[in-house]
Amino acid sequence: MPTSQTDEAREALVAALAAVARQDRAALRRVYDLTSAKLFGICLRICGDRGSAEDVLQAVYLKIWDRAGRFDAARASPITWLATIARNSAIDWRRSAVARGLGPVR
Repeated sequence: MPTSQTDEAREALVAALAAVARQDRAALRRVYDLTSAKLFGICLRICGDRGSAEDVLQAVYLKIWDRAGRFDAARASPITWLATIARNSAIDWRRSAVARGLGPVR
């Protein structure tokens, strides 16, 4: 992807996250549309099954809704910030599954 398209995508995501921070539901939908495939892939890889990954992804977007005001574009790219939330949420789910006695989740 050429740099100008990458920059445009980043700016669109930064603007959408800023709007989410102002409790704009349509902006959350834009963030979802722009990022759900990547974030679902992260969740699926860590959770190991589709149903659990879908549940974790839903929780991820709730966290994004609650935490969008904390995003600082000067410190991180928006997709890195979002991917970190997804990764940490999936890891937390996995640890919780093991603690509940569901055994090591593949």
